[in-house]
Amino acid sequence: MENVVALVGAMIFDGRSLLLGLRAPDRRSCPNTWDVIGGHVEAGESPLDALARELQEEVDIKPTRIGPSWTIPLHDPAEGYARLDLFVVDQWEGAIRRCGDEHVDLRWFDPREAAALPGLAVEDYRPIFRSLDKTAAWA
Repeated sequence: MENVVALVGAMIFDGRSLLLGLRAPDRRSCPNTWDVIGGHVEAGESPLDALARELQEEVDIKPTRIGPSWTIPLHDPAEGYARLDLFVVDQWEGAIRRCGDEHVDLRWFDPREAAALPGLAVEDYRPIFRSLDKTAAWA
């Protein structure tokens, strides 16, 4: 069996809307799809450390509260087998802005609208996005 790539993702949720990024067309994995903010866990890094780093690199924020999480097994022709740890981030420091070249657009969606998008990077996001209004009261 191939090595399993460790990935993290943040469902940045302000209590009403979910932030998604439109992946750039030149990305090796899932180009031109709407995705959560996140990426690879580097060697020696915990998933939460990777999450904080990815949020800083991609949208220039520091998470201050991380809520419920889900684990999604993935297989992508470009990446092989992966395990995505997906976290709710509902409080942060800083103003969200697009950084780097990972995404060509950032947009806020109602969670149900996000779940219905035709171009999601991961199909398993759909039921999780739909559950966000119920999950919002986790704290």
